[in-house]
Amino acid sequence: MSDLFKKELISVFQLLEGLGKAKATQDDVFDQHAANLVKQSKACERLYRDLKAYGAALRTMVQAQKTFRETIRELYETDWPDREHLCAITQLGLFAIDLVTLQSLDLQWDEFEKIVNDRVMGSVNAYMAQFSDLKAKVAKRGRKLVDFDGARNNYATVKAGSKKGDDDPKVVKALADLQQAETLYRELNRELVDALPATYDSRITFFVDTLQTIFNAESTNHTECGKNNKTLVALLDNLGNSFDSLRVPRNSSDHSVAPSLTDEQSIPAEGPPQKSEVPIRESQPTSPLVSSETFLNRANAEHDDENVEKKVYPSLTDAPPAAAVLPDTEEHNSKKSSEKSSAGGDGVGEKDSKASLNPFDDDDDDDTKNPFNENNNGKEPHPEPRSPQKGDNRQEANADRKILYKVRATHRYTAEDTDELTFDAGEVITVLEAREEDLLDDGWLFGVKQSDGVYGVFPANFTKSL
Repeated sequence: MSDLFKKELISVFQLLEGLGKAKATQDDVFDQHAANLVKQSKACERLYRDLKAYGAALRTMVQAQKTFRETIRELYETDWPDREHLCAITQLGLFAIDLVTLQSLDLQWDEFEKIVNDRVMGSVNAYMAQFSDLKAKVAKRGRKLVDFDGARNNYATVKAGSKKGDDDPKVVKALADLQQAETLYRELNRELVDALPATYDSRITFFVDTLQTIFNAESTNHTECGKNNKTLVALLDNLGNSFDSLRVPRNSSDHSVAPSLTDEQSIPAEGPPQKSEVPIRESQPTSPLVSSETFLNRANAEHDDENVEKKVYPSLTDAPPAAAVLPDTEEHNSKKSSEKSSAGGDGVGEKDSKASLNPFDDDDDDDTKNPFNENNNGKEPHPEPRSPQKGDNRQEANADRKILYKVRATHRYTAEDTDELTFDAGEVITVLEAREEDLLDDGWLFGVKQSDGVYGVFPANFTKSL
């Protein structure tokens, strides 16, 4: 069958199909398989796209981790302990002394990155390659189906118009074309009917194998890296415990406080008290090394059983509290007491000078501050008789006011002046007539609370009439 003749048959069949005089072959089962193939192909393309982005991000993270660990190797000083277990040593080249090193972490992450970007991505690529071949066969099967339908329609037409029946050469040729088209269609259709369901079912095993490979590799990587990280934490803990031996030596003469304390204790008690406590307290943060080492040993003894994450190592700015302030203060107070007892009869002016320094040190100052001793020669004065309360006169005057009406408070109000009322919501107030001396503003009333009988002014918008 020539291509030109096949195209003519297809055109005639499509025209007749459009007119409703020819019917195309329908296969709903195959159509469902073809739809599943398209769905599966789109899902794999999405997985491939996201997995590729994940691999690229993983490669970037691994490179960043390598740079970070290389920085750690360079910053870890040569005289610090366990350096050979932490990083590589430079000797004719860089080589690893122990697997429990930063380079071991590099190897672990490199292996995980290769599994994702090489093995898994290669598996996904190989799985997706079959879709293009299957899609091409599905398209070819559609063309063969059209050829088969066209040949069948042509055979029916030729046979119906022939007067010789099956012996007509045209009928014989149409039958041969029909058989050839049907053979090609049936073979291709049979192949696809077997391949498409199997391919669609393989999505389950592909999904399981792909994700298991990724997650197993990631789990192994994190487990091994976790062991190495714990080892690094222990090594860094050892470095923190070696703080005293690695500290920069200090000049003890520059930080000694003992000579100044000795000189301070040798000062005689005569004269006004010296304020030498302040410079001594300010010099305490630069304490001797012995005190800092004692503090470190005590801290280490208290935290031996704790995890390494909770250990705190002393910093260079730590210092023990000042120890000589309290004894100096007690000695200074005793000096002041002796000075006051020796100068008891020197006169009032000297007592006033002592009192100006600390008015609470001596009991003698009570005589100078007692008004009974100064004005009445030790006799208590009699209290003056109390005058009548002004509030009583005011209430008697307000009692003569005319009662206008009663109101109930709708909101709480707190007085802001002495002539205002303070009341809570729900209290009843009797409104009285106002007078000129009340000087009421607009919106204010004068009244008395029924709860306690207090007179005063209040805002009218905080109440409602009863």
